[in-house]
Amino acid sequence: MAREKHNDNGKSGNGADWHYKVSGNMGKGHIDGVITFPGGEFEDLRISGVTTCEGDIVAKRMDIDGVATFKGNVLCTDFDCDGVTTVEGCVKATTADIDGVTTINGDKLEADRIRCDGVISVNGQVSADVITAAGFINAKEIVGDSITIHSFRKSFVFKLWLKFKEAIGSDDFSKVELIEATTVDLRGVRAKIVSGENVKIGPGCVIGRVDCTNELEIDPDAEVKEVVKG
Repeated sequence: MAREKHNDNGKSGNGADWHYKVSGNMGKGHIDGVITFPGGEFEDLRISGVTTCEGDIVAKRMDIDGVATFKGNVLCTDFDCDGVTTVEGCVKATTADIDGVTTINGDKLEADRIRCDGVISVNGQVSADVITAAGFINAKEIVGDSITIHSFRKSFVFKLWLKFKEAIGSDDFSKVELIEATTVDLRGVRAKIVSGENVKIGPGCVIGRVDCTNELEIDPDAEVKEVVKG
């Protein structure tokens, strides 16, 4: 039988609204306020306050509209960030939808599909079958089957990027050391190496080397130092 857990007044010790309902071995959580909690397993976890999680999170769905810090790893089916999220470990999801700012200090963000209209910063690899970004991605590597990154500097997202770029250590571009996929379509990206079968380098890109085995298109407003056709 489902049961609710809370202290005597239904709030955390610091006055935050904390609703936690257990159903079987998975819980439903909604955090609206300021709270620290140990982590755990959730069916749905919604955060609209300021939260620090001390451990790992396993969830079917995570929806972050506030400010959240996770000191462990995050494993979920759907990861949705419209706020500001920092993860000290790694994130693995089926889908990741980032409209806010997500910083991952671990070495990997892994999903089947990643959509980013906000900002992603990973201290390692971003990996997904399909990656679509109209925002900004800062990572050592981005790998997948289809990668599209169109970073527009005059957008609202760019203003958001300017606000947070000092904290995440980047400049005015999506900045990546290696991008590798079957299909690559880039605008406003700075990368050392881009490797793919079909590659399109659009305006605003600064690329050290492009390795392409099939179709290659380079915009006149892009800078590519070396091209290797295989």
